[in-house]
Amino acid sequence: MSTKSNIIITIFIINALAITGIVYEIGYFDDEELEISTLVTASLAIKFENLDDNETMNFEYLTTSESTVYGILSAAKDDGQYSITTSQNNNGLVVESIANWGNCETCEKEEGHAWTYSVNNISGETAPNRKVVNNGDDIIWIYSK
Repeated sequence: MSTKSNIIITIFIINALAITGIVYEIGYFDDEELEISTLVTASLAIKFENLDDNETMNFEYLTTSESTVYGILSAAKDDGQYSITTSQNNNGLVVESIANWGNCETCEKEEGHAWTYSVNNISGETAPNRKVVNNGDDIIWIYSK
């Protein structure tokens, strides 16, 4: 091969690499990122059974992108001005206390009581961070035996 042919091949290779780099950098062939969060609107009631002065806290039309029972509970905590204490076990998240009522070291306790939830009047059997809710669901958290 002649020197002229080698120069032309070298220029072609350099240009091909440059174009490939530009195409890669702008992400021309990348798949678009999938949007996996979905806005969900649900209602929430927090009931303190057998606790003298505590009343049910009701929240209508809570909207959150974390579409789980725990996500709805977390979405209401600023409006309700309450705190949430959680722990983790093999099944997932466990709500220990809401508004300083529960099974934590520094909060109020009632023997044999725990926080449980229901969605549309069906008791929750999975961890609240794993129970997906849909638009219009009614979530109730109850502190009871």
